[in-house]
Amino acid sequence: MGGMRRLCTFLAAGLLVSSLSPLAQASSRVPRTEAQEVRAAVGICLGRVERIESFRHPQRGGIFTRVTIRVLEGLKGRFPAEITLVQRGGTFGGESEASGANTALRIGEERLFHLLRRADGSLEPLGGSAVAGRVTNAFASQQKLRRVRQLAAAVQSAALITGEDFSAESGVQQASSGGGGGGTSTGLLIDGSGIPSRFLAPDRGEPIGYLVDAQALPTGVTQAQALTAVSQALAAWSAVTGITFRYDGLQNFGMSAADVTTQDERLRIQLHDLHNEIPASSVLGIGGYASTNVSSDFTSTGGGGGQVNGLEFHKTTRGYVVLEHGATSLQSLTTLAEVLCHEVGHALSMAHSSENPSEPDTALKQAVMYYQAHADGRGAALGSYDGPIIQKAHPLADKPPYSYDRIVPLVSAPSPITGVAGINELALAGYDLQTPSTSLTLVTTGPVSGSAATVSFTGSTLKLTQAGYYGDSSVDPATSSFFVLKWVRFSDGVHCSPWSRVRVVSIYSDSGGDGLPNSWSTTHFGSATPSAAALTRAGDDKDGDGLTNLTEFLLGTVPVNAVSRLRTTSLTSSTLEWPASPYALYTVESSSDLATWSRFGNPIVPTTSTGSASGNFVPAATTKKFYRVKFGP
Repeated sequence: MGGMRRLCTFLAAGLLVSSLSPLAQASSRVPRTEAQEVRAAVGICLGRVERIESFRHPQRGGIFTRVTIRVLEGLKGRFPAEITLVQRGGTFGGESEASGANTALRIGEERLFHLLRRADGSLEPLGGSAVAGRVTNAFASQQKLRRVRQLAAAVQSAALITGEDFSAESGVQQASSGGGGGGTSTGLLIDGSGIPSRFLAPDRGEPIGYLVDAQALPTGVTQAQALTAVSQALAAWSAVTGITFRYDGLQNFGMSAADVTTQDERLRIQLHDLHNEIPASSVLGIGGYASTNVSSDFTSTGGGGGQVNGLEFHKTTRGYVVLEHGATSLQSLTTLAEVLCHEVGHALSMAHSSENPSEPDTALKQAVMYYQAHADGRGAALGSYDGPIIQKAHPLADKPPYSYDRIVPLVSAPSPITGVAGINELALAGYDLQTPSTSLTLVTTGPVSGSAATVSFTGSTLKLTQAGYYGDSSVDPATSSFFVLKWVRFSDGVHCSPWSRVRVVSIYSDSGGDGLPNSWSTTHFGSATPSAAALTRAGDDKDGDGLTNLTEFLLGTVPVNAVSRLRTTSLTSSTLEWPASPYALYTVESSSDLATWSRFGNPIVPTTSTGSASGNFVPAATTKKFYRVKFGP
């Protein structure tokens, strides 16, 4: 039996700090000078990265990384020979998280660390990569080191600098901290393999749902004003991507939005930091996302989130935004909207346009994704840089195709079954908002696993050839288990859909080789031996409902009950239901004249014995509408 594919997730995040420009000073806190950064740090040391390990945080549940630092020189505070830093992100137990707010570290690097202590007792670099700079022999680097020595001497502390490292938790050695960052060529947040991530709902023409936690707000800001700012931020990104958002209501998350692990492909916007997610007082907000590579087959290549203009992606499973509601600058509604727009950009996969406080490129500095808030009254307004970058992940007009995971049974016989329509084969289909399904191209170069059968294709139909004569066996389709797994995708000539799975999760023995399994025939007919008189052969219609016994096997209906067939059981103004075979694919079609039919909504893959489609099923009073449900594409 083929092995179980392990899902791997990662989290990418970014942060926005208060602008140091004179204009922003009037509506935000006093800007941080080098001297202020020194005073804010609980300790400062020159250190070398010795070890990097990842673990599952015992309280927060996410994946974190501890970094062992060999202390070369203590500049502020007293230090042991080694200290341990703890950051969000890393890889452990088949899951990954990465955070753009963290400092990307590598073994052997020497850095100047400004440290802060979090509420859980752990240490982390103050201000991320903006403060934890590499130490080299370059003139500027050595000048900075001398300045920090002088500044630290004036505020010297006798405190012993140690931090909780959660050393009781098991860890795995990593080559780097797993800290996310901006792709220098893409402008998108990426994981350790250089792969960005994207939401998939927009490809299907579906909205991204979002929840808002408004348990606390910036002083003077009402809930209605805050929700308006959220809407403005989302609308700015919708205008350049075509993404729509669905407001799913207010909710008290009860924890940091970054710690909510529900992989429901929604965006959680937390208008406060009551749970102390944001470590530094200069930070106005953070935003990011969690994602999955779908399978370890795509860890280093991507593709689980589709391909846009040749760039492969992972699949975003959730996004988040957290604001520092105590920041004075967020009391301005326009600045609040700007910061929300920036952090939503991170949740949609955007990296910072620049982290240079003296950025000379006007487009980079005026981008909403510039790391400092402009706080100049612009509100949720994108710059010329932002639109083209987000469109690398979410095109405005031409969306990538999409498809669905499928399952197919393997019926084995003493000699391989051939020529029995529907047995050991599956017609595959892709879908696209702009391109007809018939114009899409099936891509069959994806990995294949499992030894129970070999896989081939005739057009868009997958065919299985048994590798032996087997007895009945099955695995739970709700898991990722399989006997045979083949990855496929569809191309519209420009973009590709995410890789989707075609799995064999059940094997049946058929001694007669007609396509009807022995166990299925015995269950329904009382015998595995086909009988013309009893109408139990594959081509017979035992219950007289117009479907052959073989068709009823393929549909998952009962061949001795004429009521058991593909039929509508319930129709309301918003819901259509029918008896279904779990994990099979169904398509709802509509017509106004019973002659011309078109797809109504997206295909459905139910996980229970009831199929259900949602939509507006009641037309205007002067319009007639008919619906039907098809099995398969």
